[in-house]
Amino acid sequence: MDSTRIVSVIIVTWNHASDVPACLEALAAQTYPDLEVIVVDNASQDGTADWVRAHYPLVRLLEQTKNLGFAAGFNLGAALARGDWVLSVNPDLTAAPDFVHQLVQAATADPHLGIAAPKLLRADDPQRLDSTGLFLDRRRRPYDRGQMQVDSGQYDASLDVFGACGAGALYRRAMLEDISVQGEFFDENFFAYGEDADLSWRAKLRGWRCRYVPQAVATHVRGWGDTLRKRPDPNSMGPRLALRNRHLMSIKNDRFAYWLQDLPLILLAELPRLGYMLLVRPAALLGLVDLLRLAPAAFRKRRIIRASQTVPDAELRHWFTRRRDA
Repeated sequence: MDSTRIVSVIIVTWNHASDVPACLEALAAQTYPDLEVIVVDNASQDGTADWVRAHYPLVRLLEQTKNLGFAAGFNLGAALARGDWVLSVNPDLTAAPDFVHQLVQAATADPHLGIAAPKLLRADDPQRLDSTGLFLDRRRRPYDRGQMQVDSGQYDASLDVFGACGAGALYRRAMLEDISVQGEFFDENFFAYGEDADLSWRAKLRGWRCRYVPQAVATHVRGWGDTLRKRPDPNSMGPRLALRNRHLMSIKNDRFAYWLQDLPLILLAELPRLGYMLLVRPAALLGLVDLLRLAPAAFRKRRIIRASQTVPDAELRHWFTRRRDA
């Protein structure tokens, strides 16, 4: 099989036995013929790995002895993948039959296009959008464009976006290798949450484009594990990870002059959130302790990233939006 045509699908699982069957069934039904599927199971306790082994023996199953997190799990699978294209797929994503074909068709049209972002719909309400591309606002918060809006075709135009939600994103392998830092594609210190925005930022600094492809459609179960507005699992690490990872991302990629310029907006959003965390989820504030512990490594990575930067920060400034419907 020609590696230039192979799309290597990386699925990182952790106790997703209820989601994996629909995900793999949809991949088996893809019209794109040259697929390699790799499942990285992070020591699931619900029989996920056993089910995959029994029902999809041709899927490459990489069983881990502990939970490596999404970032490290993806990196492990991508390092062993054979394809020139690497597709990140969450186990709770169900793709339309032409999903991969549409992404590859768009991505191969331009050698400078490193990421293709699909249209994701909410699995619990497919009339509503889950993601039409990833953006950062001036507060340095990543968000999914159009999320929770009723899909009335307002995001049916293909255009360049900041990045792609890691739940479903096609990456050019050459781009992944170009922007890798210390051998990592996704930053493994992030564990989960925000690693897709960090990767997209690094790609922008190196001149790679990301294209939103509305013809590539899938449904996605949004877990909300990183939010305080809903009532997720009170033991979820999401808010803690999201807190630290937002700031690690800025340390690594931001121009400090622009960060200072936007500091009033950052503080206006962050201080009330920290106060709310103190009241309703004080354990999430351990993200600040994590930030102090991981900051030295982030500054070392920053030196590598900034040394290889090819696009001036001023040219990236317009990607930092004020509005969530940009």
